[in-house]
Amino acid sequence: MRTIHADTKLPNKKKILLIVALAFLAILFTLMLVAGYMLNNPRIYKGIFIGDIDVGGLSTETAFTTVAEHYHDKLSQTVTLRSGDMKIELDLNALNAELDAEQTAQLAYRTARTGSTFSRLREMISLWTNPLVLPPVIACDETLLLEAVHKIADSIDEPGQDMAISIGETELMITRGVPGFSINQDKAMQDFKATALTLSDNIFSIEPERVLPTVPIANDIYDEICGEPIDATYTIENQRLVITDEQDGISFDKVAAQRIIDETSGDVITIPITKTPAAITAQELEANLFPDLLGSYSTRYNAGDIARSHNVSLAAEKINQVVLAPGDVFSYNTTVGPRTAARGFRTANVYVGNKIEPGIGGGICQVSSTLFNAVVLADLKIEQRTNHSLPVSYVPLGRDATVSYGSVDFKFSNNTQAPIKIVASASGGVNKISVFGTKANQNRTIDITTECTGTTTAKVVQKENPDLPVGTIEVEQKGSNGSSHNTYKIIKENGRIIKSELLTKSTYVASDRIEIIGTAPLPESVDTVAEPTTAPAEETPSALAPPTGQPVEVTDAPPPVVPTETPAAQEEGTIL
Repeated sequence: MRTIHADTKLPNKKKILLIVALAFLAILFTLMLVAGYMLNNPRIYKGIFIGDIDVGGLSTETAFTTVAEHYHDKLSQTVTLRSGDMKIELDLNALNAELDAEQTAQLAYRTARTGSTFSRLREMISLWTNPLVLPPVIACDETLLLEAVHKIADSIDEPGQDMAISIGETELMITRGVPGFSINQDKAMQDFKATALTLSDNIFSIEPERVLPTVPIANDIYDEICGEPIDATYTIENQRLVITDEQDGISFDKVAAQRIIDETSGDVITIPITKTPAAITAQELEANLFPDLLGSYSTRYNAGDIARSHNVSLAAEKINQVVLAPGDVFSYNTTVGPRTAARGFRTANVYVGNKIEPGIGGGICQVSSTLFNAVVLADLKIEQRTNHSLPVSYVPLGRDATVSYGSVDFKFSNNTQAPIKIVASASGGVNKISVFGTKANQNRTIDITTECTGTTTAKVVQKENPDLPVGTIEVEQKGSNGSSHNTYKIIKENGRIIKSELLTKSTYVASDRIEIIGTAPLPESVDTVAEPTTAPAEETPSALAPPTGQPVEVTDAPPPVVPTETPAAQEEGTIL
């Protein structure tokens, strides 16, 4: 009898296992192919409905067309919005209602198309037994719909009152809130657009939601209001100081506070607190930022000249309270802005070349000149300065600063290590400008002196006028001599001059004296020839030489015919 050993069966078992494994892999591969085919189906998956319409197996275009045809008539119906006793009828035609493709067929197509392969497959198979019904959403004029929903909410809403917290010096007052009822208007609009075509009775009900107030919880209140004291801080935005007020530190015992909340049955709960004041208040911060008067200068103007006085005041107002951080550059034109009637500037005398003419903004150069002197006395760095073409009377010659919007500017920079602030005013015929900051050297002072380095005599120009009697002389324009000046900045310490530096050079052109000479013959009945006459109180050019020697800080009001500005191009004239 032949004996068969066990080890002779092993090869057969390996073959069987191999065949089973290959069969499993073949089945798995087949399933993956089938699953991939199913998942990559370009049509909407089976088991998806839009309203009453089964759109499974349809393309998005066909699905949208089918649903639109099915609900076409309902897009012309009237739907009643109702909440309580309030009713509003809405004509879907008036709302320009139409089927929203993005919220219908596209949403149906995207179902089960996100996530991993297995999660998508599971979701797709689930649709076969648990179909998904999507609403036929409409698009409409949301302004009209919101108006209707808002009208209902106004009549139905009963606003409650949320919990209120009042912080005293030694205690915290908590007032419990009161519940209310409110319509969620955004949700109501979305629900309306999703159900307007499927309402059985064409009535869309809006139920107000109960709005509960915040419940007082000690931990939450502590996190909201308690903390360490915070000092006042500042920033400089658009050349203005912005101070964030200080905050006192607040603390309380959370365990004890919660016990008080739980044991208090009334509407008002009182919890003891401890306050810790901030080290620096907003008032102290501002005072510490600008402790010293660095420089100040005043000029006078004729307050009776209403238009010019208005311009001086307006320009001073625009530079008042300007704050510059260390290194910042101040531009007069940028800060004051265009000189136009629309911005409040008025017509007054300005320089146009060598002549005086009316122009918008006359007077603002007095402010720039006053500022120039204040800035020099504050020991700040002058970046750009130009003198007038003709002399002005409100500052000594060599100490003026003309401006012309878009062409000539006055600029200086804060070359200190701390912020500076400009304080400017113009009232009662006095324009005063002061600069405040932190003085690095308390023993240092600044003076300004000028010297005349040359003069030019004004010419006398005579024009004949046949309408005036012969021998008559009228002055059309006073003349002024031309001159040149050097301006020096004198630096002193403890009253002793330690440095004298040339600050600016200024040249003023001569202005012609214009006289009108009468040439009309005298009447024949006159037996004697009248002596020539001239207009009284007019100075000759030789009397108009510029002053020399030590200047004064405050000048008299300018004579009526002497303008105070070099006007801006196209708005205030031109500068020569």
